[in-house]
Amino acid sequence: MLTIRQGEVGDTVLTLVADGPAGTGSYHCEFAASLTQAPGPDGPLQIGPSTVTTGEPASSCTPGAATEVTLLPDGRLERVNTSNGEKL
Repeated sequence: MLTIRQGEVGDTVLTLVADGPAGTGSYHCEFAASLTQAPGPDGPLQIGPSTVTTGEPASSCTPGAATEVTLLPDGRLERVNTSNGEKL
């Protein structure tokens, strides 16, 4: 589950929880990332690299790169890795 909260530059504004199967077991990862720049009136949100706040097993959870979040005209959010352009 991806959650975006209102905040100031430097505040944790994005959290992500991921659960799933891993071999014969499962994994649970929680990530957090901060707002790196104040958005303009039409966005986008500049989000810094994520950190792993919880990882079971820890080897299943890898921090993510910086991303940009944009509100699309149809109301959906688009999140893009700013280092390689990958849509997440």
